[in-house]
Amino acid sequence: MNKFYRHSVLSLLIVALFAVYGCSSDNGSNGAASGTSSGASGASQAAEPAADNLATELRFPLAQQVPTLDPHLALNTNVYVTLNIFEGLFAFDENFNPVPMLAESYDLSEDGKTYTFHLRQGVKFHNGKEMKAEDVVASLNRWKTLTGRAQASLGDSEFTIKDDYTVELALAEPRNDILSQLSHVLNNAAILPKEVVEAAGADGVTEYIGTGPFKFVEWKQDQYVHLAKFDDYRSVDAAPSGLSGKKEVFLQDVIFDIVPDSATRFASFLAGTYDYVDLTLDNLPQVQGLSDVTVDKILGSDINLVFNKKSPLFSNVKYREAVAAVLDDDEILLGTVSSPDLYRLNPSYMYPENTTWYSEAGQDNYNQKNPDKAKQLLQEAGYNGEEVTLLTTKELGGSFYNATIVVQKELEAIGVKTKLDITDFATLLKKRADPNAWDIYVGLFTMPSTPSQLLYLNPTYGFADDAKLAELNKALTAAVTPEEIKAANDALQQYEWEYLAAVKIGDTYSQRATRSKLTGLVTLAGYPNLANVKLSK
Repeated sequence: MNKFYRHSVLSLLIVALFAVYGCSSDNGSNGAASGTSSGASGASQAAEPAADNLATELRFPLAQQVPTLDPHLALNTNVYVTLNIFEGLFAFDENFNPVPMLAESYDLSEDGKTYTFHLRQGVKFHNGKEMKAEDVVASLNRWKTLTGRAQASLGDSEFTIKDDYTVELALAEPRNDILSQLSHVLNNAAILPKEVVEAAGADGVTEYIGTGPFKFVEWKQDQYVHLAKFDDYRSVDAAPSGLSGKKEVFLQDVIFDIVPDSATRFASFLAGTYDYVDLTLDNLPQVQGLSDVTVDKILGSDINLVFNKKSPLFSNVKYREAVAAVLDDDEILLGTVSSPDLYRLNPSYMYPENTTWYSEAGQDNYNQKNPDKAKQLLQEAGYNGEEVTLLTTKELGGSFYNATIVVQKELEAIGVKTKLDITDFATLLKKRADPNAWDIYVGLFTMPSTPSQLLYLNPTYGFADDAKLAELNKALTAAVTPEEIKAANDALQQYEWEYLAAVKIGDTYSQRATRSKLTGLVTLAGYPNLANVKLSK
């Protein structure tokens, strides 16, 4: 008979296996006006406003259209909204440790294969129904069918009901990434009422009912999404951190305005419509001298060049090696963010702050800047002027496009014939899933907390269908001790720099401006937690 170990809220944070994202020296906040800071998460800090001086409505600008409010399908800008409506069993703290939210605790069997989740009791959905195991099981079994990284981790395993407040997950093999998968912000493993899940169609759920601090009110396409305070919200009793911990709601209404034009967003900030806005280098000087504005620099996304391993050319590793050899990562990063202060070189597929999973294995193949080697590899591969399609979009602030045109220039310089396929982001996602539609895709990726969340190591994303890669991924997720994890992690990254499912370019930062009247705003990888936010009148 297997022994079970009860993991309390406090003891969970102690388990080294899941301490996947080590603290940086500066965690993304700066109380001085017009100062800068860097880090994965950030919180606005200023003097606390008096209770009778609090505004009840916050307007928050979004840089992109909202295609869905289904949390299991949500990517990019829609996550800004959904993370404030929905919650999961676990959520990341500011250091990307998974922390219980709707789960009170969990048990892990001695063989590492069976997770038993104990649910908090008395948690209500926005429709007044109490959350129970049937809702959790329906939600998570749907989530795992819609999310590639969840499918890779869970396989055919399903969540099952033990009793009204207990859910079990029995895996075929031990895996060390389950809690991180349940905490990830993209395609979030959110819990919805069973009946909402069962009524969902191919386009997603039609009712947006969660357990979060804000409830859905109205979505006016291409204009705004309106949320309101959920008066019956049941918070956990733990210190707030990242997307986890205590959530106390001081706002009555939040309006997410859809404002794709960056100049319009910034002008509205200057006019006082918004108290928070993303910054470009061009408008940075206009806020640096304002005494009531803080400027923060936030570590947010990394840039990777992904190959279509089913394309006629890049199914051959020699062609992938040629591209890796020619890339000048400084040039690509500078062309993307326009300032050396807003990027850093990094040979690892994980961030240096992530002390458990960071590795420098294979770094000799990083940032080679060697066009002669690239030309030689093209010759060895038999290149004969075939056209290479680079898939990109001008949406999302132009970052994808800017990075891609620099890559295009570098490829053309060694004689590779290229063409750009420029689409809207929704079309790009559809084309990226088609092995006949593209050759190279350069994109920005939300930081992962474990290597198993690296999409391009998955057969369904760029078609990295390689037996050795799958074997190394399996060994990595089964590792237990720090020594085993390091050895398996180094082996995986070393092979990835040889197999080249993707080429790491570097890490990027973004900048934001926050007025001093807005306090308590926390972001994680750029995504906002609007609980605990106060806004002075």
